[in-house]
Amino acid sequence: MPKLDGLQLLKAIRSYAPTKKTPFVILTGRGDKELVQKAAALGVNNFLVKPVSVPVLQKTLEAVVGRLQ
Repeated sequence: MPKLDGLQLLKAIRSYAPTKKTPFVILTGRGDKELVQKAAALGVNNFLVKPVSVPVLQKTLEAVVGRLQ
């Protein structure tokens, strides 16, 4: 993302009333504790660290947003 990173985007989504409860999954190459804690503090629904298999991604998304069709 050229202008925002994932945490900045999550913060913006959570600060706007109509999208405050929008499901949000972070998929990143970084899994350091500080990043995970910041994401949790901002209300991320799930956090995945690459590489992620398709079945794990699908299961995670289904848990967060419901069954995919």
